[in-house]
Amino acid sequence: MSRLNKVNWNRFKELTTKLIEFRAKLSRVPIRAESWEEVIYAVLLYMEYEVSWEPTSHAKGVDLEIKINDGILKISAKGGKVTTNQRLSLSSYRLTRFRTLPEMLEFLNKNATELDVYLICAREEKPDIVRYHIFRILPNELVPEAALNPNNWEENEQGWRLRADVGFEANIIKKMSNQLWYSIPLNFSQLEQLAIVNISKRDIGSALLEILEALDKKKWQIRESLEPYSD
Repeated sequence: MSRLNKVNWNRFKELTTKLIEFRAKLSRVPIRAESWEEVIYAVLLYMEYEVSWEPTSHAKGVDLEIKINDGILKISAKGGKVTTNQRLSLSSYRLTRFRTLPEMLEFLNKNATELDVYLICAREEKPDIVRYHIFRILPNELVPEAALNPNNWEENEQGWRLRADVGFEANIIKKMSNQLWYSIPLNFSQLEQLAIVNISKRDIGSALLEILEALDKKKWQIRESLEPYSD
């Protein structure tokens, strides 16, 4: 937690908002997990932190590492959705490599100790806007003690459902490679909202043609300047 507090989160919030607003004008593709990683990487790098990021590597769930003093802050970047009933829908690990529920829960517990923070960018669809919610949550808050007890899970044909009251819902879905899914109320006390970014749907991808026109115009200007002079 001490390393986490050494990040200027107010500045992170400010720059992330600006970059998401800018990126939304450059692409009609929504911000998802890997593009969210890139946003985090660019913002932290601009903030002059020493950042390590390999887009194609997902070792133990760690997506980005920041060197802070003599330590390393390990970040997992996740994309999610905000549903109409104001809950965060969030996917987590696929657990098919584990044979039993206790083995799955043991992995989740161990993995939480190897991460420092989840940074989540969740997309919410509105009639005229797309709203991006930026959340921060500590990994151990998603695997509280009650969730690590196999007796608190109920198995059915679809998978396993967490029965214990931990403030959110959790399910492991068999047909989705035993993938763990969370449904978390936005007012869950441990889910910290860093920022909300509203993007008008009219602005999404709006700069693409403008940029292409500018690039094409520049190309023709260069070509004309290179043509030999003729009377």
